Amino acid sequence: NRGGFDILVCGLRAFCPLSGLTLEHIEDPVPLLGHWAEFHVQTAKSGSQGLVVSRRSIIEKEARKQARTFLKSLQPGQKLTGKVTSVRDYGMFVDIGGVEGLVHQSEISWDRAARPSDVAKAGDEIEVQVIKVHERENKRERYDRVSLSIKALLPDPWDELLQNLDEGSVHKGEVVRTAEFGAFVNLAPGIDGLLHVSELGKGLDHAKQAVQVGSVVHVVVERIDKQQRRVSLSKLSDEEIELFEKGELDVGKRPPKLKQGSQLKVVVTQVGPAGLHVRVENVIGKRGRGFIPNSEMGTARGTDHRRQWPPGTEVDVTIIGTDRDGGLRCSRKRRLQDDERNAVLEYRKESAKQGLGTFGDILRQKLGIDSESDL
Repeated sequence: NRGGFDILVCGLRAFCPLSGLTLEHIEDPVPLLGHWAEFHVQTAKSGSQGLVVSRRSIIEKEARKQARTFLKSLQPGQKLTGKVTSVRDYGMFVDIGGVEGLVHQSEISWDRAARPSDVAKAGDEIEVQVIKVHERENKRERYDRVSLSIKALLPDPWDELLQNLDEGSVHKGEVVRTAEFGAFVNLAPGIDGLLHVSELGKGLDHAKQAVQVGSVVHVVVERIDKQQRRVSLSKLSDEEIELFEKGELDVGKRPPKLKQGSQLKVVVTQVGPAGLHVRVENVIGKRGRGFIPNSEMGTARGTDHRRQWPPGTEVDVTIIGTDRDGGLRCSRKRRLQDDERNAVLEYRKESAKQGLGTFGDILRQKLGIDSESDL
């Protein structure tokens, strides 16, 4: 009938609304004619409507029973095929067999910029993996919750990153997000690196004061943290960017390992009131920048460093540490001390090899006699 079905119960004609026969939408009701099923009596009253029955409560009870059994069988890491029931900004709900689970936005893709609506729509069948089954914590929660993931079944871009991305390599990337502490730059699909706010300028309260989302920047990979899945970046100088665009920047050469105690030659880039700003040749980015405080110059008080070491001058230094931003702290005084100490050690080593000789050798040397026969 319009809006439902006629049901014959023990010779009595009853009515079942369309919504009471099944939980799913009925496209064609004709194939259901002649089927036997269990019904629940809703009302029994006189009038044209007569006896009203429904299967909905029976089906829902059975579905809840099956759902509880199914939930108990779920294990983290289990792969399932499900149907997307709805898509929201924060994720998508997926029916995995009578149980609806949530694929949170963070589990949609390795690409943080991907939105749920970009991946699937309602009605699509997708492959998911069970992350966790959350049991009800109180009576107000009607069902257990299931967390699902699409990302877990996709290739991890970090596996490819570790093969193709090296510390010290130069990249041209797009800013995808800004924060108070810096800007995130996309290096590869699913891989973002952090460009600290100190690399963008001085006195900034937020990275957006220097760069905007969508801006393209030239960066150097400073450090790759495999465990924390983080990439630290530094920004190229204008001079380095110009060389990079011309193809004259040697980005294929691996930078030398610079650590505390390393001795090297640096080039002065700027002379400030507190000391000399320097850079290491053939080392790009933050790891090649250094600073020599005036107290580490090894010069007399009042020496005009600007006149004696103008920009472009080479200075022999020893690395004594790194600053808060990752730049090198260098010392000319320590280098002079190291050179003096090495010279003394070398002298002692050579003296030990030559020895003092016999008493006769020493006497001849003192008297200026060439051989024993002259004695």
